[in-house]
Amino acid sequence: MDRVEAVMKDEDTTSDAESIESSSSAAASPRRKRSKFLTGRGVTLRMLMEDGIMEGGESVLSIDYLGQKFTADLLPDGKIRWTEEDMIFNSPSSWAIHIKKLVNPHKRSGCGWSSVKYKGQKLDLVKSRWFCKLNLNKMGLRNGHGDGESGSDYGSEDEDSEKPNPPMSDFVKKSLENHEDKSMDDNDEEKENKENEGLCNNSHSGSVLFPAKKVEQYSSLGKRSQDIPSSTLVECKSFKSLGKMQPFTISVNSNSLLLIDFHCHLTTSEVVGYLAGKWDPTSQHMSVLQAYPCKCRLGDREGSRNVEAQIQQSIALRGLQLVGWYHSHPCTPAHPSVQDIDAQMDFQVRMKGEGNTYQPCLAMISNPYNLQRAVKESMLRAFWVMPSPEVTDPEKHYGMPVNMSYSSQQDMFLTQDILIELKALVEFYKNTPDLVHFKENWHHEDTFLSKLKDSVAKKFPKDRTDDKLFGYINELLG
Repeated sequence: MDRVEAVMKDEDTTSDAESIESSSSAAASPRRKRSKFLTGRGVTLRMLMEDGIMEGGESVLSIDYLGQKFTADLLPDGKIRWTEEDMIFNSPSSWAIHIKKLVNPHKRSGCGWSSVKYKGQKLDLVKSRWFCKLNLNKMGLRNGHGDGESGSDYGSEDEDSEKPNPPMSDFVKKSLENHEDKSMDDNDEEKENKENEGLCNNSHSGSVLFPAKKVEQYSSLGKRSQDIPSSTLVECKSFKSLGKMQPFTISVNSNSLLLIDFHCHLTTSEVVGYLAGKWDPTSQHMSVLQAYPCKCRLGDREGSRNVEAQIQQSIALRGLQLVGWYHSHPCTPAHPSVQDIDAQMDFQVRMKGEGNTYQPCLAMISNPYNLQRAVKESMLRAFWVMPSPEVTDPEKHYGMPVNMSYSSQQDMFLTQDILIELKALVEFYKNTPDLVHFKENWHHEDTFLSKLKDSVAKKFPKDRTDDKLFGYINELLG
């Protein structure tokens, strides 16, 4: 089959001539002279390869979009070869737009540098490392890719200015004020000690309330111990790394993803909800068809019992089954904590049944606010817990969290039940001290409301009522 060359011109190409350059001529041509006034728009994959930041190879590039993963080869001339359809793309954005249109035909644009990953790391971070290597930041040159999503773990001296603001609520603001008042009473020695402990060494507002949390490797946990805090985050393993296959397949409808995303954005506190759907023991497939946010506070036992009874009744009336649960990590990575792992293992045991009645339980974690990078879309991770691989005394070890891949099924329309639930959630958190101040700036000129809308827009249905849905969200939160 003849190879098709995609020649989509976008922000990553500097001219039509460069955009349609053939693979053979590109490989043979001399190294291009770079502009003295180089910005992020002028950077190409070939330039990063020439400077040793990247190397060509098979399946070194990937895109994760709406629960699906795509891989491609990086060619020696800096072009991208997608072997699944035997196509070549001149830039990350042209490949990203093509992939996203396949999954979501209404997708019209996108930035490949923030969508495509090189060996698991997003290209905009790779590009930032290249800028730092050339000391361009010290020269005052701009590092950006044009879509407003910036920030990097490799940033310059003023890196914090590129980080998004943490979500503000009455509770957060009051806590910050109390911390500032206390700090004024601290003597210099106490301040120095706190800085050395990493509590105040980040001038970014909210760092005291939202400290960066390290994600631990599962292998570092060892046996159960009181010395390991229950809030310790543990990196999820992949079935591939364990030499195993995922035990069952999963699909989640877009209405459920939208409701989960909206719920988790509303508050600076953790939220919880249930997942309902169908389990097919013959095909070993789980379909998540409805999300049920818990409109109660963590720790409110009486309130939670009433809410759970209502949810249980609703699930039965719809002819669905309880298939899992979700919760949020508002400002910390979407990896399970030790407490989450134990809770999920307990749910799996309680729900599994016996023989033909076996049913798995799925867990999902949403991280709506990434404090290190200005990422608009929430991170949503599905995971499962395997028993400890330890042969001796496995009960004395923690279960092993493993990533679960799932596909997103786009609904035709947004049901009336979802619209009612969105409104009910806003009413529940209205006038509470932890409701996010959506009119405040999230990053540069973008507000927290615009950030939320951009995130949930990726879960909109097919009926193209985007403007009406945006208007409805504006009414609820504007």
